[in-house]
Amino acid sequence: MKLTAFTTAIASAFTASIVTIGMTSSVQAQNAAHLQSLLEHRTCQRCELSGIQATGADLRESFLDVADLRKSALSGVILAFSTMYYADFRGADLSNSDLRNTFLINSDLIQANLSGTNARNSRWKYADLTEANLQNANLIDIELVYAKLNRANLSNASLRNASLYGADLTGANLKGADLYRADLTNANVTNVDLSQANLCRATMPDGTTSLQGCILK
Repeated sequence: MKLTAFTTAIASAFTASIVTIGMTSSVQAQNAAHLQSLLEHRTCQRCELSGIQATGADLRESFLDVADLRKSALSGVILAFSTMYYADFRGADLSNSDLRNTFLINSDLIQANLSGTNARNSRWKYADLTEANLQNANLIDIELVYAKLNRANLSNASLRNASLYGADLTGANLKGADLYRADLTNANVTNVDLSQANLCRATMPDGTTSLQGCILK
């Protein structure tokens, strides 16, 4: 299968939802088949898709199981209502993507770009977001229980009603973050400056309730 013929066929089938789709010249036919399966059936099990370009692709309600998507260009992708087990998004560009109501378990998002992403009402269990960029992200009602957020950029992110129980936020940037009624019980906030975050009614690591940022009358 020639790469040009493959991408042309895919582009014609998904013109309405995909802005650009491509693969590096070193990708084998098997990997091309994996991409075709993801795009056509929205299912990807043990897929080798590192470095793909699927900017703006509509992949809502997809199922990704042990998928390798490292360093992929997925800006603006729609993955709402998708389920992802052990997905590898290390270094991937997921900026401004739609990740609402997604379920991730043990997924790797180290150094991923999630700036401007909408992940409202998602469940990301044991996600590794070390050094990830979550600036301006919509993380309202998200579950990040025991997530690794070491040195993550959460500046100006909305974490209202978010569950960060047991999360590791060591060195994270929370400047301007909205943590109204967030649950930080047992979270590690070592070297985290919370002075410029809204912590109104948030449950702090020691179990106390913060009034920082509340408008008291």
